Amino acid sequence: MTDEPSSPGPLTAGPEPLRRPASIVGSMLLLAFWWAYLLAVDVALLAEVGGAGNWLALAGCTVAVVVVLRGLWRGGQTAWRVVHRFAAPVAVTFLAGAASVLLLGPHLGSLVTTPVEPAVVVALAGGALAVLALLAGGLLVRTRSARAWCVRR
Repeated sequence: MTDEPSSPGPLTAGPEPLRRPASIVGSMLLLAFWWAYLLAVDVALLAEVGGAGNWLALAGCTVAVVVVLRGLWRGGQTAWRVVHRFAAPVAVTFLAGAASVLLLGPHLGSLVTTPVEPAVVVALAGGALAVLALLAGGLLVRTRSARAWCVRR
């Protein structure tokens, strides 16, 4: 018989790690959806245009998005600041631009020629959803629990 306990019990070396908040997970999923949509559109457009510089820029942006998402997952302050300052303001700008085109630009009837291809409708609906996902992801990262997760160190 020994004096050691049979189960190790809780560690007392440091504070218990926080649980990843749902707002961070939701924000990451929404931001990943936004980037997946942009990536699909960019690849389709670059397949027509080409150019090594364009492909290199797209690869660089993809790496940057992956680094930011990884930083959010781990609770990095820099990633939180990037999303906090980028996502919602950019989404609001996209939405304001679309609203100004619809309100102040040419009439919608002159922009749309019949028949409208289903692929165009799907692409536009996907774009609208992607911008809304970017806005929601930017707002979710502003919650108190997300801030606590990313500013805990």
